Amino acid sequence: RPPRSTLFPYTTLFRSERSCDAWPARVRERLALALRMGLQITVSQRGAAMLGRALFLLGIAYIYYRASLNAYDIRLYAINIYGRVIHEFDPWFNYRATVYLADNGWYKFSRWFDYTAWYPLGRPVGTTIYPGMQITSVAIWNALNALGGKWAMTLNDVCCFVPAWFGVSASILLGLLTGECSGSATAGAAACMIMAIVPAHIMRSVGGGYDNESIALTAMCGTFYCWVRALRSEPGVKDGEATAGSVVFGVLTGVAYIYMVAAWGGFVFVLNMIGMHAAVLVACGRFSSKLHRAFSLFYVVGTLGAIQVPVVGWGPLKSLEQLGPLAIFVGMQVLEVAAVQKRKRGLTNAQALAVLLKAALPVLVVASAVVVALHSRGHFGPFSSRVRGLFVKHTRTGNPLVDSVAEHQPANEQAYQHYLHHVYSLVPFGLLVSLLQQTDSNSFLALYALVGYYFANKMARLIILLGPVASALGGVAVGFLSDQLLMLPLAKLLMW
Repeated sequence: RPPRSTLFPYTTLFRSERSCDAWPARVRERLALALRMGLQITVSQRGAAMLGRALFLLGIAYIYYRASLNAYDIRLYAINIYGRVIHEFDPWFNYRATVYLADNGWYKFSRWFDYTAWYPLGRPVGTTIYPGMQITSVAIWNALNALGGKWAMTLNDVCCFVPAWFGVSASILLGLLTGECSGSATAGAAACMIMAIVPAHIMRSVGGGYDNESIALTAMCGTFYCWVRALRSEPGVKDGEATAGSVVFGVLTGVAYIYMVAAWGGFVFVLNMIGMHAAVLVACGRFSSKLHRAFSLFYVVGTLGAIQVPVVGWGPLKSLEQLGPLAIFVGMQVLEVAAVQKRKRGLTNAQALAVLLKAALPVLVVASAVVVALHSRGHFGPFSSRVRGLFVKHTRTGNPLVDSVAEHQPANEQAYQHYLHHVYSLVPFGLLVSLLQQTDSNSFLALYALVGYYFANKMARLIILLGPVASALGGVAVGFLSDQLLMLPLAKLLMW
């Protein structure tokens, strides 16, 4: 009778190496051939998967590249037709300020009183201008001239091209933001393509239109990207503990926010948008040490940098429209104390709530006393006229100069269709997809869309804030369809 191993070779394959010697040569050859074929199939599948992912990433990179070319080309039409000239009044003033900074340096620029502006009153330029664009242009001009040769450009040419350059960077950063929020690289690439050509973005980033918004959208998209990237979960980090990304990108969010403050007065929207998102996450029961680190580092780094900008000064600690995030920052510290005690001592939810109340009560008492004392001394300033115009109906701000400007009037459906074009029809579908996915980052797009729509509905010029989020939600809609109908079936077919 033959050995049992020849009758049931597969049952003893991994039991004993000696039993293999008892098998007939024919059986051993067949087993060896099967093992080799299985190994070859496994290696082939892995190679195909790696090749497929590499091709997919190359395709995404090519889409970003084509979107960048389109964004740059379409913004040069004014330069191609009229030459390298600065257009409109505000861009001309910004160009004069840039020339003064390049000729006299930061010290004189920050103390410059221009007697020819607002004649005969004059204007203290150093304390009434957001200098980020001027500093950026002079830095680029110095860098290009340091390279020399074909890279050298005049300061006028640099100022003409800055809107187009930053239009490209804003499109790329918006794509990264969308990809991070949706978890889909396809959606990010689609959003980048839309952002490159959406009129709401082009209207403030045309070559020669040297205005603050031309670089502000890059700063805003960069700040938002760093914020949602700081909220990304990392494998191996459990129990709501902080991640390395929350620390690193929390600091980067603050740095990007400093640049936003220096670039445009719309930094108040960015500050409150991030603060509101953090508050919504807490209200939805998604507080974690990761959220605490990200928001705390952003607020500390960003505020310390913001008060260095002359036109802002101590506004983050005095202006009513900027005090909301300060209150959220204080609340975050109280919540973190309770979360740490819960992890260390293994407390139940009821016990953790008791610790939270004990920590919150003295903080609330001290904060109330400080607010009352500062308010009695006139420390807090009122809402600005433009902010009041977003909430006060009919009479609006009470400032005839502000109320009479056409772009300060409420937007209508025609304006949305004009500045958002075909994306206007895609936004609801992208919003629905975003609402169906419950992640810390993905909720940011839905919240941004709701807040941006409210403000744009109050003031037409704020449609510029809808450009990025409309592009993002349009990209989410296109990316979702592409993933479900093309990418996922293709990945299954090719065994990626």
